[in-house]
Amino acid sequence: MKENQKNQDSTLTFADNLPQESEEISPLALYHTQYPVHVTLQQPPGVMEGYHWHGHMEINIPFGDVEYIFNGKNIPIKAGHIALFWASVPHRLVDCQACSAMAVLDIPVHLFLSWSLPNKLINQITHGMILQSNQADLVGRFEIERWQKELQLADSNRQQLVYNEIQLMIKRMSFDGWQALASGAEYNKQENNNSRHQLNYVSLMLNHIATHYSQALTAADIASAVGLNPNYAMGLFKKTMQLTIKQYIIMMRINHAKALLSDTDKSMLDISLSSGFNALSRFYDNFQKQVGTSPQNYRKFCRSNQHWHTQGFSPIKGKIKGASDGLQLLL
Repeated sequence: MKENQKNQDSTLTFADNLPQESEEISPLALYHTQYPVHVTLQQPPGVMEGYHWHGHMEINIPFGDVEYIFNGKNIPIKAGHIALFWASVPHRLVDCQACSAMAVLDIPVHLFLSWSLPNKLINQITHGMILQSNQADLVGRFEIERWQKELQLADSNRQQLVYNEIQLMIKRMSFDGWQALASGAEYNKQENNNSRHQLNYVSLMLNHIATHYSQALTAADIASAVGLNPNYAMGLFKKTMQLTIKQYIIMMRINHAKALLSDTDKSMLDISLSSGFNALSRFYDNFQKQVGTSPQNYRKFCRSNQHWHTQGFSPIKGKIKGASDGLQLLL
């Protein structure tokens, strides 16, 4: 994060005791209502040394086939198709040799949730799925370059126009259909027609979790912090996010643990504590339940992946990995 941005923004939601290494920063800490929309046309894109994660919904539009690893799984994305995912899920671009350029759009979570989108799409995204449009070429370089240029203007009307056009692009994707490229658990869907007032409460809850992510968190504490009845707060959160507060916290902590298992040689105890589990047994139980295997087996699985070593990069030795603001690592 740029120094002048730090000075101008004294309301950052990151906890005061953030660790110094970016890979130690939990995905839970990265919710931030003041993130801008980023649009970048990478010409060409480059492979990543290790996993990284940030607090946005991310859209990729590659002009040429690419391949990612998401939480240990190889995910190819076809040329010209839209890929949409929650960037809090650790991800790593491992093959882009056939790609001359790739658009990367970072959408703040609170903005994404305020858009009128299908509940199924929101449900799949918030449960860690990677979605790809059925149709290619829904937008081209012209639109992307225009968005990138107009977001740099000090013109709020132009910026709002870009937001609207990106929202319409995702709506078009939903009309034409999409496929889930990585499996994830789907829970009972609830209609999401929240008012701005209700969305603001959910944003406050996510902000409280981000600020206190390293502490023991209960739904009652989170509800109290934003001035809501616990039952109402839990229902509102689930209706908006399509998962419960507890599911959200555990999912993010498991995501963090997966990245540390893959990209570091930290011990199981260190990973348990770094990812927010205050007991090793609790870490093992939750990991087995969520992932279906033990942390040790998951580490072996990741390192047996043919793309784990990519073009000379070893995630353990790599320095460019961990939490970011979407553009730069958080250090």
